[in-house]
Amino acid sequence: MKQVLSHSITLVSGTDPLDNRYLFQIANDVSSPMIIDLAEVLKEFRNDRVEFKKDYKLWNDVYPGEKELELFNEIVEKALTDEQKIHIVNCTLREEVQFIRELYEKLGYFDAKENRFVVPFATAPVTIGTNIRNLVYSTKDYKSKREQICFIPPPREPGHVKTLFAAINSWVVSTVSLNDISVEKELIEDLLETEKVNLTTLSLVMYGNFLEIGCQIGKIEEWIVELS
Repeated sequence: MKQVLSHSITLVSGTDPLDNRYLFQIANDVSSPMIIDLAEVLKEFRNDRVEFKKDYKLWNDVYPGEKELELFNEIVEKALTDEQKIHIVNCTLREEVQFIRELYEKLGYFDAKENRFVVPFATAPVTIGTNIRNLVYSTKDYKSKREQICFIPPPREPGHVKTLFAAINSWVVSTVSLNDISVEKELIEDLLETEKVNLTTLSLVMYGNFLEIGCQIGKIEEWIVELS
């Protein structure tokens, strides 16, 4: 068994080096005064006029992306004006990613030699994270999952999900939050099996980057995944 760290993979002493078992640490009960949760901010803007139970795809309009983006822009602009460091979690939109990408370019975080962003998360004025559910589900899943995926922010169109994955792999999205590891373990395994994210990047966004940003981790979960 190997332990997956933020920047390396090491053999766990006394285990089989040839197996495909990997040990992760996952941040749980993460807190910080700098964290702004878009899911909580969105709650007061619920559109009750949308009858989503007639067509569950309409859940996407109960908390529309336009309102999420408007709130996101207001939050970021205020933080930059006030010179207040923030970490926004539960981001779901390509427009949010693009805003942060352009901000990081202006701040000189893009390394041309490495052809990727190298973000100093400890000092970056704004960092963003997403949720495991918004990586796994999109609007195409409403027909089969129905009320099971009526969470906040809602699953967005597949194009937004694709952008989130690209942003994770380029260090623009810095964290991925979980809701219930016992339930969502299969979701993480699927991400690894389909190679949408690699082992060390997953370790970074689920644990290491929370520390780098300056968040407090109330509990560390240890989780073993066996890949085929």
